[in-house]
Amino acid sequence: MSPFLLLAVFLVALLNACAILYGGVYLWEARHDPLRMRIAELQERAGRPTRKEEDTWDTILGLTFGSIFGESWFGEKEMELMRAGIRRPGAVKVYGILTLCFMMMTAAGGYMVMGGSDFMTTAIAIVGGLVIGYFLPEQAIFSLRKRHRLNLLAALPDTTDLLSIVLGAGLSLDQAITRVCEELQYVYPELAEEFYLMTIEVQAGQDRGIAFQHMAKRTGLTEIRSLAGMIIQAERFGTGLAQSLRVFSDSLRVKRRLDIEAAIAKAAVKMIFPIVLFILPALFIIVIAPGVLSFLQNLKGI
Repeated sequence: MSPFLLLAVFLVALLNACAILYGGVYLWEARHDPLRMRIAELQERAGRPTRKEEDTWDTILGLTFGSIFGESWFGEKEMELMRAGIRRPGAVKVYGILTLCFMMMTAAGGYMVMGGSDFMTTAIAIVGGLVIGYFLPEQAIFSLRKRHRLNLLAALPDTTDLLSIVLGAGLSLDQAITRVCEELQYVYPELAEEFYLMTIEVQAGQDRGIAFQHMAKRTGLTEIRSLAGMIIQAERFGTGLAQSLRVFSDSLRVKRRLDIEAAIAKAAVKMIFPIVLFILPALFIIVIAPGVLSFLQNLKGI
């Protein structure tokens, strides 16, 4: 392989690493305070004259992911990033650029590893690098989405208990949700942020039922959808919401305990495969090997 080609591959890999680092920082900061970043972006837009410009990255993403997966890919990725706690407006674009850079890096790595082989092997290595570079960011977003979901589920019973207490003290529903968000923003920031965004929608004039539906769609949790339906029905029919919230939190705790018991019951079955593949062979070697060696020595002496 020529030194100029190696230098070009190294420069491409270095630029892609810088882009991946910047995109990772961008997406990670968007998880902490998306409301503050959105306000800062609106203020920045208001401070300069608006002009319509063609975005090169939008064109590149449309020609790559848009032509392969269709225009629905952008909406699906936006929903996945939203359910992972990343809600900055340009998050989909940054994620697409990040994925493209990672795909180029893995494809360059596959070419450098198999560059001395024949054409078919090199092509398979490059295509395999592209596939790996696409699915590794997908797996990272899946892990973030799973962790965000678990954090919301862990916070929901305590939040509903505190909400029922505040409602029993005489506050209205909007005031109770605001108070609960203030109390839980340091303990359960994920769920407090979801309730805070829902409160902002209601204050902006949105119907409370639609705001709760938006909250359930952002999180993708059936428990929050059930909570939203219960609150809407309680307001519509005038039933006591505090007692309903207590019953709902108790049912959540029972469901969580049943899920834990089911996971414990599955652990015994899951342990069969590592025991058979790793522990039993080593145990057989430790137990049987001395006898086999002694038998072979006796045969050699005979």
